Amino acid sequence: MELHPYTASTAPTQTLALRPKFLTWTSRVWRESPGRAIPLFKIEARLEPRDVEDNALSQALRPYASQLQKLTIYLLHPEETPRLAAWAVGRFDLDAKSANMFFHDFLGASNGALQLSLMQTAGAATDIVISVVPIRIEAHKLAFAITSYDFGIHNRIG
Repeated sequence: MELHPYTASTAPTQTLALRPKFLTWTSRVWRESPGRAIPLFKIEARLEPRDVEDNALSQALRPYASQLQKLTIYLLHPEETPRLAAWAVGRFDLDAKSANMFFHDFLGASNGALQLSLMQTAGAATDIVISVVPIRIEAHKLAFAITSYDFGIHNRIG
């Protein structure tokens, strides 16, 4: 089975799931000018193509296995990266040099910043499921729209 680009203008009803493993995080503020500061939260993760349940997606990701060992997920506010589709909540770009995900306006969500501070507490564990659809499939480049993500942080109470 082969991966095909999604071309409809409405949000898809069927998506493909990715479950990367988080490794490290970095929080930054980029001061672009006196009136503009851009907060940035970056998570470095790893995604194994062999662990992807959908066979077509797993096969499409295999040529990028080394880039997926250094997958970078950017949690943005305000939105700094263009959407691949109006209904997308993020994007996932792969090429011969890198693998990058961008979650649009994550830090603008009501509990976005709170989640990130909880992630830093001792004993915290995270999990994530990211739903994607392929938008561009080229010889040495893939682009996926992220239709949804479920980002969880777990810790013991007491």
